Amino acid sequence: MASPALTAALHRVDAVFGGMTAPADGCTYCYGEADLALLAVPGAPLGDGLLGPFFHEVPSHFPDHPAVVRRLLPEAFARIAAGRADEMGYMPTGLGRVAWREWPAEQAAAIAGFLDVWWRETLADPAPPQDVNAVWELSVDFHQAVAPLLDVWAAAPRGGVEDRHLADFADRWTDDLLWDYVIGWPADESLLDALRAWLVEHAPARLAGHSDPLLLRKVALLALGEEEREAAYEELIASAD
Repeated sequence: MASPALTAALHRVDAVFGGMTAPADGCTYCYGEADLALLAVPGAPLGDGLLGPFFHEVPSHFPDHPAVVRRLLPEAFARIAAGRADEMGYMPTGLGRVAWREWPAEQAAAIAGFLDVWWRETLADPAPPQDVNAVWELSVDFHQAVAPLLDVWAAAPRGGVEDRHLADFADRWTDDLLWDYVIGWPADESLLDALRAWLVEHAPARLAGHSDPLLLRKVALLALGEEEREAAYEELIASAD
């Protein structure tokens, strides 16, 4: 069950986007006319068969892709709030393909508010409904940025649940970041550089009580250039063995 804060954020999204429609037009090779007609019906549920495909469809499949994304947001975010983000969890998403921060202020604020609450509550929950790594990947795609997520992590109290999640996160991603082997997110390489720099700055202090020394030594290698990282990584693994 969604928390009061997440429920309130969802209600705000519904109030802003709930009555919106999109043209009943699109790729009739992929969708039937009756499917596309639902886009023009305010609030008509799309269900499992259409919500995901519409939400992840390439923009060229619709004459007004931003309008389609607006039309889908209440149902898509309701699914996320119900702990079913894994059903929306492949990239890229429609929300990540539109410049939603440039939309009218009320619309952008409703989206940002929901995403912020969802991320904060995920980090603060010892056993969140969705895995932190999965929420991270989807959130990076939604934001097309890492700073909104990392700023929340940096501001969290030391020694708490957020640090335990960070230890698991660093263990999951550090090797891939060292080898430039991150697949699926993000498309912008500069976001990976920003994540590396953040981990180098924040992880040692936050993970001192939660991680094995080898992980922290790996994190330190993220400060090196690409070729230096690879050589130093191999030396580190050899010495650990």
